[in-house]
Amino acid sequence: MKKSKKIYDTTHIGQIGVSWVTWIVEGLWGCGVEVVSAHNDNSIDVLIFLKRREKTKGYAGPTGDVIFAQIKTGYRSKMPPKTGTYALNLGGKYNSAHLPRWLSMPGPAIMIHVTPPRITKGDPIAYWVDLKDPRTLATPAQITFDVKRKFDAAGKGEIYNLCWRWAELRQLPTLMAPNRLPWSNHMPVQALALAGSFHDTCRGFYTDWMRYSKANPGHFVAQVTNRGWRHMTRIGRSKQTMFQSLLLLPVASRMLEQSSGLPRKRLSNAQQKTRADGSKWDRYYEAITARVTFYERQEAVIRVIIECTKMEPTQTSGPFSTLITRCLYSVYELARRR
Repeated sequence: MKKSKKIYDTTHIGQIGVSWVTWIVEGLWGCGVEVVSAHNDNSIDVLIFLKRREKTKGYAGPTGDVIFAQIKTGYRSKMPPKTGTYALNLGGKYNSAHLPRWLSMPGPAIMIHVTPPRITKGDPIAYWVDLKDPRTLATPAQITFDVKRKFDAAGKGEIYNLCWRWAELRQLPTLMAPNRLPWSNHMPVQALALAGSFHDTCRGFYTDWMRYSKANPGHFVAQVTNRGWRHMTRIGRSKQTMFQSLLLLPVASRMLEQSSGLPRKRLSNAQQKTRADGSKWDRYYEAITARVTFYERQEAVIRVIIECTKMEPTQTSGPFSTLITRCLYSVYELARRR
């Protein structure tokens, strides 16, 4: 007699996955969950509302970030591997049918795969993927999971990193990226990034900036010297990172203007040296950070690094006062709105 195939209650299995995710988010993370009605899920099963705990420095409470999550429970008859990746076969053209909805979500969209107790012989196990990452969609019918991304108590940090709108970042001062500056005819723009003239354009802009900074020493909070250019274009730095810094030079110039009123924050302890004549030399770094709105792309958080050198003469060297010089060191994108 042919052995009959076991039939499982898919609704019950789905509820196991939702319950497990809810327990982790509410019980272990201290965040909020809202289950989306089954007849109105639009490719999303739960909304995860991120919070920061009381012990967190600076801010505790809701961050304002929302994770849109789809939960898949089961779909495999064996345990996920202990290392590497595994694929979840959802059949047909599942990915192409759902991708437009995932991309339209106003925040990170993830899929959580829960292996139920009938497979684990214990508590469920869950892993997650970023549905807006093209590497996730291996084929039109499969989702690729990396077992390094476990959905558990320790996985909270990486989920938070999907969001750019941290409570601290939302409180930063805002700035509009300039589309032109009166003291330079060389403007680094995205359209030139792949052109042969891009480096020359950026160098031209930087030269104009140094010239203007020297002629107007009180206009910027830091001097603009070749020190910054050499650091941002140094050998060994990746081309992608270098291009990003060069594209942000006009933004950096606006952020360094005295009139911007942006605060400086010290980043490091000083490197101290005592010279042969007894004078002291200190080197440390400051940062100016702001949310910048661009004309051609998403809003981003930009940080300008200032290198500070402090010279403190000896008491016997005459009536010389302590001298602190600041110069541009680097600029980079800290976070971008998704």
